Amino acid sequence: MKTVIISDLHLGIDDKYAETIKNRPLLVSFLEKLINEKEIDELVINGDFFDQWVLPADYECPDDTDAFYKACAKNNEEVMDAFKAVMKAGIKLVYIPGNHDMTMTGETLEDILPGVVQAREGAGLGSYRTGERGEVLIEHSHRYELFCAPDCLSNKEFMEYGEPMLPLGFFFSKIGMSLVGDGSFENMPENPIKIAEIEKPAKDAPDYDAYLYYKIWYDVITSMFPAERNPDEKFVKVRVDGFKGDFSVKDILPEKHADGIYAKLYKNVQGRWEELQKLNGVKSPVDVRHHIEHIIDQNERMLIPKRQYFDADESIDLVVFGHSHIPIYKEYEGYGRKKIFVNEGSWLDINYSAPDYKATFALVESTKDGTNAKVYKCEMKGEELRFVDITEKIS
Repeated sequence: MKTVIISDLHLGIDDKYAETIKNRPLLVSFLEKLINEKEIDELVINGDFFDQWVLPADYECPDDTDAFYKACAKNNEEVMDAFKAVMKAGIKLVYIPGNHDMTMTGETLEDILPGVVQAREGAGLGSYRTGERGEVLIEHSHRYELFCAPDCLSNKEFMEYGEPMLPLGFFFSKIGMSLVGDGSFENMPENPIKIAEIEKPAKDAPDYDAYLYYKIWYDVITSMFPAERNPDEKFVKVRVDGFKGDFSVKDILPEKHADGIYAKLYKNVQGRWEELQKLNGVKSPVDVRHHIEHIIDQNERMLIPKRQYFDADESIDLVVFGHSHIPIYKEYEGYGRKKIFVNEGSWLDINYSAPDYKATFALVESTKDGTNAKVYKCEMKGEELRFVDITEKIS
């Protein structure tokens, strides 16, 4: 059984801001090659198929998500046609939600790609078991991050209808796109805003975790926000189903109050992290303090497949994550048989997380006797599309 996994296409509603434009023809050629070679049983889109986050904070989006995602599909019509051709050729097409497209409903995607298999488990999440022995587990992996996991507990007071879902990262992306413009962080203001910093409490103080959370936003805003702009300016326009409002950076930056450190948005979010992990189906929850202190630690991320799957379920031999944009191949020892973790990378025109790798995918071959995986990079050589094996380079 052969399974190809791609993720993080980040197809957008507007080419002025979308992150995957130049690579669209390459993506179409890739899908055509999968059809022509007639060797693939299934193709998995492992999250962030579309992108609702990477737009300026004042961008006028459709008010409802159904209209938003259908507009994204229309803007990438040649890619949608290629995916339809994949299914018509008899290749099973599977979709798993990511964080940048977590609000897309099953009904909307079925309208866009009739017949796609949707591996969903609750709002904004999903995972997919496959392989000859069901030994392969695929998920986007955003459920393990405070800034990216669906959050049904915060911001209920701002909902006109429905339940909240958008996590902190939605606001981070909106603010970043408005102030910096892209993921390079090369366009930071020469004169950033100066804000008095909250005094760091002792580690055993009740507000210490709240301070750690505050410090993330403090560092972001005092790096990105120019001094000449008003921090009370409500330039972040949110129009996502029932979550509607105009917000400022001061609404997201926690402040010191008599009863604690918190902001208007996501008040006490760090105090709900344990509960949120349970609601999001995290098998082995991580303490919020440890998580925040290691929030961008790649070595910590490499422990997630071990904690959540290899240690918890001996039947799983291979875990595939998306989300980080960093292609990875790693084998884990101490289980009596080979355990493999793979990240398939991304299709962004510019991959700031791994500049040498874009337009990458994973190929999993599963038999009754074992499972193997490789990661490839798509390259054009003249008129020919080549699949270059990068597994050894990224191990």
